[in-house]
Amino acid sequence: MKIAVLGDSHGQTENIDWAMESIAAEDIDYIIHTGDNFDDMKYIAENSDVKTIGVRGNYDTHPEGKDELLETFGEKKFFVTHGHRYGVKYGLEKIFYRGKELEADVVIFGHSHVPHYSIEEGMILLNPGSISIPRGNSSKCYAIITIDEDISVAFVEL
Repeated sequence: MKIAVLGDSHGQTENIDWAMESIAAEDIDYIIHTGDNFDDMKYIAENSDVKTIGVRGNYDTHPEGKDELLETFGEKKFFVTHGHRYGVKYGLEKIFYRGKELEADVVIFGHSHVPHYSIEEGMILLNPGSISIPRGNSSKCYAIITIDEDISVAFVEL
């Protein structure tokens, strides 16, 4: 199973289209949008045949969408949130403990616009970066998660 993870697109549909062209070359089963802009998640869902889920971010001003999702892909539990409520720009402790509380295998978040991948106590912490406004000397990018016997993560720069 392959999952594309992207976010912090901030309404810049040309960057979404660019990412979707790249994603189309992969055999993707799901797309996860990490927020900032929930309408971008809807745009992806409307313009793709791939099942798409996503969360609201701090940039979203309307009540549509959820702040957190707990989804199961294969036999792996994913906790998805934008990250601003967990202070991810200042450290990952709060989001790590929330993931542990939920018994997540993978914690997916955005908000900082900086790609991040680590494994802490067997749990993956993943920020795909931003496809529109990268920070921290990063490039516009997204992530691909592959679930086989193990979980692997690769970043794709646009």
